[in-house]
Amino acid sequence: MRAIDRQSPEPFYLQLVRLMEEDIDAGKYAVGDRLPAETELCRHYDLARSTVRETLRSLQEKGRVKMVPRRGAYVVDPRQTGWSLQVADGFFEAEVDHHRRNVETHVVEAGTAPLPAVAAAALGLPTGAPGYRLKRLRYLDGELALLSVNYLVPEVAEAIEGSGVLSGTASLNRTLREAGYSVFGARRSVEARAATAELAARLEVAVGAPLLLVTSVSWGRDEKPFDYYTSWVRSDVVKVTIEARAPTD
Repeated sequence: MRAIDRQSPEPFYLQLVRLMEEDIDAGKYAVGDRLPAETELCRHYDLARSTVRETLRSLQEKGRVKMVPRRGAYVVDPRQTGWSLQVADGFFEAEVDHHRRNVETHVVEAGTAPLPAVAAAALGLPTGAPGYRLKRLRYLDGELALLSVNYLVPEVAEAIEGSGVLSGTASLNRTLREAGYSVFGARRSVEARAATAELAARLEVAVGAPLLLVTSVSWGRDEKPFDYYTSWVRSDVVKVTIEARAPTD
């Protein structure tokens, strides 16, 4: 039986990641299969629950499994692409970390400015209050994919401007997490819209072409919102996924 090498300098969770990936690649677990439960993995490999949880988190970040609350980890096809709106990950993490695709970012506008009414209301701030505005064009494998505008609480300005976000080399979500702004919850919506002349020019599509408008507000564990964004998505380039599940008892 394969076991964890307790004399190896390699962390236990990374050893288990490798063993689980070997099982997936060998066909022991097919796409859609559920991996053994945390308690079973703990018992089988004589590992702490925290170590097993770190293993499953790493497998999810690598795009090998998908964690379903109260049900477990399920094997996914790493070649499948899509920006899933149920998870806290943004477009960058979904495509780069999970699907190994190339994302390029061109920052159109960045800086502190008065918030428009809809963004201020979403963030629980007075209309016209200052906030940080970040407007970006995103490219997926060389194709223009979406135009996003983030309106954030002004406190995040220092963290963003001191990071690689403005050069397009760092994830905004990850930068915010490192600054203490982790997504604990979010409310997102998707609408079908026709491209206006301005959007058509920005996204290099015909006027009237179908676009997806993704709107989101995210808040932390303290339930205070810190990020409101709109993303105009070219659905011919990016697949936006929404998963529905029956409620569990």
